[in-house]
Amino acid sequence: MAEYSEYQQNNLDSILNFNYGIDLFPRSSQNPVIKKNTREVALIKLKRLLRNNGFAFLAENNKEAFILMFLYARKMNENNALDLIQNYYQFRKEHDLWFRRLEPFDPKIQMAIQDGFPSVLPNLDRRSRRVLFMVCSQWNTERYCLLTIYRALLVSLEHLIKDVNTQYNGFVFIIDWTNFTARQTMNISPRLLHVMLQGLQDCFPAKIKAVHFINQPWYIDGLMSVVKPFLKEKTKNRIILHGLNLNTLHKYFPRDILPSELGGEQPPYDSRIWLKSLLGSSLGVDL
Repeated sequence: MAEYSEYQQNNLDSILNFNYGIDLFPRSSQNPVIKKNTREVALIKLKRLLRNNGFAFLAENNKEAFILMFLYARKMNENNALDLIQNYYQFRKEHDLWFRRLEPFDPKIQMAIQDGFPSVLPNLDRRSRRVLFMVCSQWNTERYCLLTIYRALLVSLEHLIKDVNTQYNGFVFIIDWTNFTARQTMNISPRLLHVMLQGLQDCFPAKIKAVHFINQPWYIDGLMSVVKPFLKEKTKNRIILHGLNLNTLHKYFPRDILPSELGGEQPPYDSRIWLKSLLGSSLGVDL
């Protein structure tokens, strides 16, 4: 997806006075020092950019929590955060139907979440990241389609990303392909999967730090070979293959946070707990 940024010619004075984030004339004994924005400075800069690029409504004080999600996702770089905001709104405009009634009360979304799409572990990993996993063989292709799984994932991510800790530390995914059949694979459109992954990679304010595959069959390898060319190099490098060996998975995730179906010490995952959390949050009550 093309990023929507606008180039404007500056005069010489503004070029000389622009802060590029480094010391342009360091002393000979020093390397250039990269200056990172603080949260407060990044907010001020991003609001200025929003006002100048047609998003003035997001520069209001009551929108700070929302635009901070984009700043955290882009490490407080205001220009990259602006690009992400533009992509976010453009993606939703281009795929408007996908985002209609995007809520946990949608019956199809409830079906997917009840089947564990996604499953959200109650405990964080050792790096304070949210852990989501999916057992792909549980997909009932006769009840709901791949797009419904994507919508259920977005509902869950939008709920989780409200937490500042999650904005800062991000997510990790565990995808278990055990017993996933070739017939189920026929319900995955490579083109649709590409657009969905692009939406998560370039158009959503979340840090996806790693995706771990367990026991992926050869036909999933074939599917990924079609999709991978469209992924950023950083994203490709974050896909970790474990095959049948859960011991390598446990090098990344301690067993005391994993459910028994992932070789962990916790009880089997109960999808009803996450669904109740989403429903209660939407209603503003604890269920």
